[in-house]
Amino acid sequence: MSMKAKPMSMFKCLYLESVVGMVITFFIFIHLSEGYVRQGDKDVFIDTATAHLQHYVNSRYEADGLYQKLSHNLELSFYDYNLQVIEQDKNIEDYCLDCEPFTEHKGRTIYINDADLFAIALPIPDSTQFLLFTETEDPISISTPWYADRDNHFFLMLFITMSLALAILLYLPLRRVNKRVNKLLKVQEAFGQGDLSVRAESYHISPIKEIAQSFNEMAEDIETRVKQAQIFSQAIPHEIRTPLSRIQMASDLLRRDDTKNKAALHDNIDNYIEDISLLTADIIQLSRLNNKRCSSNAPHAEAIDLTKLCHKRIEMMSHNTAIQFNVDKNVSQHHPFGPHCFAKLVLDNLIKNAMNYGNGSVEVSLHEFDCCWTIDVEDNGEGIPKDKRNEIFLAFSRLDESRNLNKGGFGLGLAIASQAAKNLGWKISVDDSHLGGARFTVLIAKSER
Repeated sequence: MSMKAKPMSMFKCLYLESVVGMVITFFIFIHLSEGYVRQGDKDVFIDTATAHLQHYVNSRYEADGLYQKLSHNLELSFYDYNLQVIEQDKNIEDYCLDCEPFTEHKGRTIYINDADLFAIALPIPDSTQFLLFTETEDPISISTPWYADRDNHFFLMLFITMSLALAILLYLPLRRVNKRVNKLLKVQEAFGQGDLSVRAESYHISPIKEIAQSFNEMAEDIETRVKQAQIFSQAIPHEIRTPLSRIQMASDLLRRDDTKNKAALHDNIDNYIEDISLLTADIIQLSRLNNKRCSSNAPHAEAIDLTKLCHKRIEMMSHNTAIQFNVDKNVSQHHPFGPHCFAKLVLDNLIKNAMNYGNGSVEVSLHEFDCCWTIDVEDNGEGIPKDKRNEIFLAFSRLDESRNLNKGGFGLGLAIASQAAKNLGWKISVDDSHLGGARFTVLIAKSER
């Protein structure tokens, strides 16, 4: 059996990668700065050579000056450099055997030998001769050990300071991110073990914030679907059993010869079959809404004129109930976008619910605000207790204990309205109505475009 190695934490990976990146950056910096340092050495060399040439010219009339010494010896060796007077027709490479051209300075060639030491021949004023200035040793590298070199001290302190600063600056945010990722993993593990109510904390750091929000939305959707599946598996047999039992009873009565009012029993059977058909239609409709469909084809989004939509749905639904429609005078011509079929389902089911549970008075109001539109559907019924206001949007949820199908339906209307609103990006809330019953508010946010 192969043993799987424990994966390294994200915190350790990011921190180690950051440290390795700093080391690589340091060496790249040293490599790139080498040319800059070499340019500085060249400038110092030119200044030194020019100073010796000027000293040579100024000592022309000194009895024991540099001019007289070079005139007699033609070459002088000092601690770390040589001075020679050469003729114009002489090749400098004859005096510096391992030298080769390195760069140009004011028309004069600077040479460099195998030991990275410079040499240059400067013209002597008022003469055809040249003063050859040649480095013989690097005074800094010879006189100062590498561990005592000030330049090395500077680069070392720079590296240590940057490393400590970056280490501290990286440690704190990476540690926070690591803790939040670990919390997300624990939430995910708990959710996977069956705790569907667990949710991730909200953060303000991207992408942890987006991951937490996405997980919460997914968890909310899964929890709702699981609850609906459980409710469906328990409620559907019960809902169907009642009309089937009545159909069976009516059928048994019709077989008896002494049964009267057989026509009424036939009508009852038809009504029970219609109940089953309506239940099946509502279940299919809710299932399609969960799949974001209201027909065999995907719905097409278009502008929804809320005023016209409310007028048409009220006109269609108000058969035996007077429905009052209130609309703000300042409602603009801007419209939300979405599939019309979803919007119809939202209004139809909310109005139908108000008609079923109200006492003959239903009021629909359309308002517009800077951020949104709202549609209120109110009735004068008994209202909805606060502890039941989240439950009523679940499938087969009914507040009446009698489960009277003639009044309460199958408990799918508000579930259909809620799912259709979710597909539109709308929100439905419940509160108390000024009519005495319940007020369902549909909040339609305005798009940012």
